Amino acid sequence: MKKLNNFLLILLPAVLFFSYFPVISLGETATMHLELSLPEIWLVVFFFTNLKNLKSLVKTFTMPKLIIVSLFPLYASLSIFWSKNRLRAILTAGLLWLIVFAIINISYHLKTADKILKHKIAQSLLISTTLVCIFCWLQCFLDLIEFARTDTLLCAGCTYASFGFPHPNGFAIEPQFMGNLLLAPTIFTFYLLFIQKTHHRVKILLLAALFSSTLFLTFSRGAIYAFIIAVIIFIVFFVRKNHKVLLTIPLICATLILTLTMQGIFSQLSPTSDTFYSGITKSIHQLTLGKLDFRPQQEAKSNDDSDNNTKDSNFSGYVEESTNRRMNLSNYALDIWDDSKTQMLFGTGLGSAGIAMSEKYGFDSAKEIIQNQYVSLLLELGLISYAILIFVGIKLKLRLNPLVLTIISAYAITLIFFAGLPNALHVYLLPPLIFYLASKASLNHVSAGPAESKSTK
Repeated sequence: MKKLNNFLLILLPAVLFFSYFPVISLGETATMHLELSLPEIWLVVFFFTNLKNLKSLVKTFTMPKLIIVSLFPLYASLSIFWSKNRLRAILTAGLLWLIVFAIINISYHLKTADKILKHKIAQSLLISTTLVCIFCWLQCFLDLIEFARTDTLLCAGCTYASFGFPHPNGFAIEPQFMGNLLLAPTIFTFYLLFIQKTHHRVKILLLAALFSSTLFLTFSRGAIYAFIIAVIIFIVFFVRKNHKVLLTIPLICATLILTLTMQGIFSQLSPTSDTFYSGITKSIHQLTLGKLDFRPQQEAKSNDDSDNNTKDSNFSGYVEESTNRRMNLSNYALDIWDDSKTQMLFGTGLGSAGIAMSEKYGFDSAKEIIQNQYVSLLLELGLISYAILIFVGIKLKLRLNPLVLTIISAYAITLIFFAGLPNALHVYLLPPLIFYLASKASLNHVSAGPAESKSTK
């Protein structure tokens, strides 16, 4: 069983990238889609293979600490009784328990794990991220030669038809999640490159460039903003330890310029009327929320496009509607939360946001989610949920290393832009994994290739 658990831990970084493809569809109700993804299957398998550890967990972490950790999922489970979406509440609560159980057991296994296991997990993270990044770039090239979306796995709004250049979603449901998945691996490569001693500096540098450029390529503003802020935090934490960490800035600038250049090339090559220059300026306009506008007023792709073989892309720049929709959903949710003191304290119940907004504002679909995890939590579980989280944080007195704090800060920012557990399990499972990789293991031999460290007797 120990070998199986070690294998599952090594497999975890790769599994997390398959957050939506492949997915097992179990049907749908009026309020939710019933789907099963690989990360969710991993959670279930990991749960059953670790049930025998319950006594060891109590001995290692003590019962009081385990009770404290269980407070939030316990309260979320109790909210099933007043939720207007019982089925979604039950499934979400079950997922919360699986996540908490997985985090505890990841900590239990890696606390005393040998260096070889940690090396293999780190290599799994780097190798799987590399392969997925390559797939993301391949998605873009295939889209330009008009492969069907069923073959490229691109989401409906990800093709060249939207902005003139494609932006990949990998095996995630949309680019926002793909960009989010790349945050931890990219920051981890910066740590290996500038802080941890390694014999594979050139390899790690190339990986850092590949990961960060792919993150920019996803064109996810939430992930990109979080990435930039996380890099600033990373530099502040580590600049005293190694001044070379400042080289992160030119590295990011170089990968951003590379990505903008490729978006310009994609625009020029796409069947739309976009050009190299319009593609770059359109990207800048969207990423800066319309603040920087260098777009040409009128520009033909070429003199040969005077016929009707080309067409305009759907968006000519910053899509204000995307930002406004997120803000409106948050405003609707806060308005509902403020309806009564009881609702402010306890919320409308886990998983009930869609029904609550549909009832009050007449949304066509009760499947709607709030694109902000903090507001979603407030609406569904009320102020008590925040009080519990603060209490748990104070009681546990976690001493997180600067690398993990940087990654958690990045995730904390991205949660402003999306919500929903099923497609974002990496937010909860990668930090404990990387915590033990960085704080307990010497990663001198980590590379994107096979493990080179040798075990000792």
